[in-house]
Amino acid sequence: MPTLELQPFILKFIADKTYFSTKAIKASVARRGLKHNATTINQYLHNLKTQGKIFDAGRGWYSTISQPYTQYTAPLKELVSQISTKFPFLEFACWSTEQFQGYAHHMMVRFVRFVYTDTDSMSSVAEFLKNNNYDAHLNPRKGEVEKYFTPSQTTVVVRPTVSEEPLDGHYATVEKMLLDLFVEKDKLFLMDEAEYNRVFQNLALSYRINLARLLRYADRRKVKGAFVKSVLAESSDAILM
Repeated sequence: MPTLELQPFILKFIADKTYFSTKAIKASVARRGLKHNATTINQYLHNLKTQGKIFDAGRGWYSTISQPYTQYTAPLKELVSQISTKFPFLEFACWSTEQFQGYAHHMMVRFVRFVYTDTDSMSSVAEFLKNNNYDAHLNPRKGEVEKYFTPSQTTVVVRPTVSEEPLDGHYATVEKMLLDLFVEKDKLFLMDEAEYNRVFQNLALSYRINLARLLRYADRRKVKGAFVKSVLAESSDAILM
């Protein structure tokens, strides 16, 4: 395919996409039986990015959304301050379902905060939180959730750190939050699949996220296949893998 034909083809291909991978573009060109140079495609995508027509969405991924997601950490400031003051050398990270307020279809009135830290420190953190009037749950399992777990304004769940989880200091990135919510929605009965998909679409199709980072983390948590099938497949018109 001559370069002059390749460029309009790519522009047409990505026109109605919110996220797309380099792999998807190359596969589409190949399906049409058109000769192409992989280096030429990579260079053209790089040029489009330089021109501000497409934007970085992680390694091998691009987006047509210019505005990146801006993290909303206000619901966690006090919790992070308390933990870091008590345990100044502790590595931990937090996020809250309250950070998704405004992206769900149904009004969220009860929130759950999550603290991720190493397994040796989890008990100490949970005990500290309980002593400071939090309804802290130490890595609750299904049986405990069914019997005792009721979200409230003071609920905190302490979970073990996941290796290579994407963080910004003591705060989870939006990619970690979205993937963790995908897991916790079933563990803690937070919402059904349809509601989760609405949250994901309302956020990720409005503000740019690092989709490559999210998928790497999904792989680390061993839920990549399920996430792609039940979430990204629902957005296949906008997200092309």
